[in-house]
Amino acid sequence: MKKKLLSGLIFAAFNLTNYTCAMMPLDDNELSKVDGQALLNLENSSDASQGLNFHKLSIAALMELNVNIKTLQLGCGGTNNSYKVGCDIDISNLSLSGLNTTSDSNGSPTFGGEGRAATSASITNPFIEFAIKGNTAATREVAGFRLGAQNIMGLLTLGTENGQNPSDGIQSFTGYMKMAQTQGEARTKATKFGNTDAEKIKGNIEVNMLVSKPNRTFTSKPFTDGQVTEGHTGITVPSMLVNFTMPETIVTGSRLKSATVSGIRSSIPTIPLAAAESGKNLPDTVITVPDFSKDQLYVEFPGLIGDSIGNHAFFKMLPGSSLDNLNMDITFEQALSMIHNIPLNGTGGYLSLQNQNVKWQGTDAADIARPGWWMSFKDPIQLGYLKTQDEVDISHVLPQVATAITDFLLKPENLINVSFFEAIGSLVSQPVEKKLNINVGGFTSYNGGTPAALTLTDKILQNQKVPTNCFGGHKFC
Repeated sequence: MKKKLLSGLIFAAFNLTNYTCAMMPLDDNELSKVDGQALLNLENSSDASQGLNFHKLSIAALMELNVNIKTLQLGCGGTNNSYKVGCDIDISNLSLSGLNTTSDSNGSPTFGGEGRAATSASITNPFIEFAIKGNTAATREVAGFRLGAQNIMGLLTLGTENGQNPSDGIQSFTGYMKMAQTQGEARTKATKFGNTDAEKIKGNIEVNMLVSKPNRTFTSKPFTDGQVTEGHTGITVPSMLVNFTMPETIVTGSRLKSATVSGIRSSIPTIPLAAAESGKNLPDTVITVPDFSKDQLYVEFPGLIGDSIGNHAFFKMLPGSSLDNLNMDITFEQALSMIHNIPLNGTGGYLSLQNQNVKWQGTDAADIARPGWWMSFKDPIQLGYLKTQDEVDISHVLPQVATAITDFLLKPENLINVSFFEAIGSLVSQPVEKKLNINVGGFTSYNGGTPAALTLTDKILQNQKVPTNCFGGHKFC
């Protein structure tokens, strides 16, 4: 047995010797034709417009990481305090894990199996880079450095509670990130239209009577001598489900506490202003069927007989009346502390410190790192389908809606015809009842019109519930 083992070792040694002898030296020309990959890669580049040289050392590796950071505070005080007191970066309860596998009914991330804490984010080709100012040993100085990665795949969460005025999450942000275009929906709060002086409407009526001045302009009158006009109750606007489209938005700046997203568009095909016609239903977007039965407007116009007789009437909407094609331009002002879930789907990102404005190589044109600490994500962040938790008050839009309604009703083709008997009935406070379908699309269009403007502030988003990154049911660990 020992002889066989010794023979095998001798045979293997001879074969190894043969392979070793097979190695041949290569000259520079031959070596240049050989491909290989190093663990460490050093890149040098220059940007004459900035007067900077960049030296980037990257690691050709895939790192996996699951981490919880109780408090991340960078750049507190310093020269940026003259701009805004505080920290460049101030984030509490920050977690990085693998991406979620599923979502709940509201779109918040969920994890199956052993949970989020058992997952890891993937970080591809991490690097450190220096920006050097000057070209001689006597004048060279470090203008800044950054830590980053070519790709990051994982779920970044900020804070623990998805509520109003959270005390954790992003308290201060300095940097650059893009929010991808997305869709969403909101539930509007039921309200009354026409009950303020800013919501007066005008229109033209044609009165079929054997008297002069058959055509008259009426004006609603919600108040008389500082008091609500007797019998004037306004028009009910029901609670509705409204869809909107949020455009891609860049959030960038120093020590930001909130993000402003403008240009959000929402078009409402039909808002019922009265009950549905017999045999029909209100639109599916109406959340709760309101009671329209007591709705009416007090309107004034030149007298039917002289100046003082028949100079006012009550007006009611008949079933089937509606406000159609209302276009809104919404501005969303959201505290960054209320944005909790940031999925990173392979985007590049970095954290840098610089003593001057630096445009780091390979970043977006608008991504110019300012003095101090700077956090950046290259690709748009997909926030998912956005749903507001609370009802949205649209009463601020109503004066603009009144203007659009007036523009519609004053057009000659939209003249309201009042019969002889309706005119006589108005003399004894009998309401004039008409079915009106008021199309304000042309007056609120995005091209050539004036969309109704609405600003929403700090709305709780249902898909921002934070999944724990701990074992044992702890919120943060």
